[in-house]
Amino acid sequence: MSAKSDQKISEGLSHLRLAEKYLKTSLFKWKPDQDSAAAEYLKAATAFKNAKALEQAKESFIKVGELQKAMNSPFHAAKAYEQAGLLCKENKQFDEAVHWMELAALMFQEHGTPDTAALCLDKAAKMVEQEKPEKAIYLYSKACEVAEIESRPRQCAEYIGKAARLQVKCFKHEEAIKSLQQEIKFWLEAENYPYIKKVAMGIILLHLTQEDYVAADQFFRNCLGYPEFGASEEAGALEDLLRAYDDGDEEAGQQVLAKPIFKYLDNMFARLARDLKFPGGITSSRSAATTSTYSQQEDWEENNKDREEDEDKNEFIKGEKDNEEEEEPSEDLC
Repeated sequence: MSAKSDQKISEGLSHLRLAEKYLKTSLFKWKPDQDSAAAEYLKAATAFKNAKALEQAKESFIKVGELQKAMNSPFHAAKAYEQAGLLCKENKQFDEAVHWMELAALMFQEHGTPDTAALCLDKAAKMVEQEKPEKAIYLYSKACEVAEIESRPRQCAEYIGKAARLQVKCFKHEEAIKSLQQEIKFWLEAENYPYIKKVAMGIILLHLTQEDYVAADQFFRNCLGYPEFGASEEAGALEDLLRAYDDGDEEAGQQVLAKPIFKYLDNMFARLARDLKFPGGITSSRSAATTSTYSQQEDWEENNKDREEDEDKNEFIKGEKDNEEEEEPSEDLC
């Protein structure tokens, strides 16, 4: 540890002692000085953070949060809890990080700033996307609910869309469809029509992945009522895909899925397109099995023809021999 870090830690400890002193009561001091103590804990937290003493910095920020909450200052409490959560993330303490971030979001809501609360939940969800996707889904959904209080459809669409893509990743297809339908609803409110087309493609791919053509077709028909959808490239591609799926024409379906409009979808949707199976697996050209059967039939017919020719030849030779045997006795008699 460097001399500068030692100095910062020493500075932090000094602020902690002062904070504890402000919280003490005596015969002539009946109430603790929470405001001064909170200020000292904040200075201590900053000093520890600069010294990379993350655990001590976290504990100091938590103290700040508790004191600010006790003084009915939810905004400053939220800021302190958020800092504690971010420090937990640096220490790979993800469960604890989410706990403090959720508490910070609650404090922001109490202060009357739900948009900041939603951002806090969004940060928490990003922390655990890889390690705990189920928790991240919950946090993104919660962020959507909080943003909806402020009537912010764009933010709502973004949050619920993130939840939906994680649900696809976790193979929760039914839940993903519901979340994506919510996303479309929010994009309609925000009048952001290009995004609706991409989300609609994702929903139809999910229905087909579940082998539910009827639901996919019905949803597609509903989408035709959305602004700018009916005449779009996406609508044309989806119509071709649904036709190929209904016909069981895998070759035609794969040609549709090979188009750039499917390949450049979000990763989760592009993966669904890549892995989509078609019922029956019928192709427009003669399949390998059909070709094999056809070849076997040709071989059988050719062999049968050869056999018939051999039989005719044998009968001819036999007839010749019989004629020779009949002629020989007549020569002897003469």
